[in-house]
Amino acid sequence: MSKTTGRGPAKKKVVKAKTAAHDDKRLEIIERCADLFDSDGYHRATMQMLADEVGLGKPTLYHYFRSKTEILYAIHQLQISALIDGLDSVQRRGLAPEELLLHAARDILQQIANHPGYVRAFFEHYGELEGPKRAEIRARRKEYFDKICAIIKAGMAAGAFRKSDIELSAYGFLGICSWAYQWYRPVADRYSPQKVAESLCTMFLQGLKKPV
Repeated sequence: MSKTTGRGPAKKKVVKAKTAAHDDKRLEIIERCADLFDSDGYHRATMQMLADEVGLGKPTLYHYFRSKTEILYAIHQLQISALIDGLDSVQRRGLAPEELLLHAARDILQQIANHPGYVRAFFEHYGELEGPKRAEIRARRKEYFDKICAIIKAGMAAGAFRKSDIELSAYGFLGICSWAYQWYRPVADRYSPQKVAESLCTMFLQGLKKPV
């Protein structure tokens, strides 16, 4: 019978700690690079510039990301996951359609406030992704869009929203909220994401709500 050395659990803890540290460093790199893309432009940024931004040697940066496109892809993953997860979370609470749209708007504004580099890359550099990476992000974007459509459809079915083209309504809603990345930051110190979301949703829902 073999003896238990007791090293197994300890080794697992070390592996977990290393994995957590690696993931934390990746996230730090993503955030710093997103800021650089935002300030200097995605096309202008080089791997050397990105390495300098995060205080790493270029070979070390390649240990975390093999290319600038991989960093861009990671930004897209984080951005769309945050929006989908946020919407899924509030939908489990059984809120009314208009409340769900308000939460969706707030999440978008919150991302613009907290991660402006993510948002700009998400809207302006989606076209830089290629192959499977682009296909995955396109599918995730459609997943989110379909969730917004489903909320609007549910509001119409319940008689809360007037009958209208669901897809056009969804595009209109997302356009109103998402375009805020172009103008929100200069006024963010005066208007919270919640305040802006409430204002934008009020204007949108006034057009969507069914007359009493």
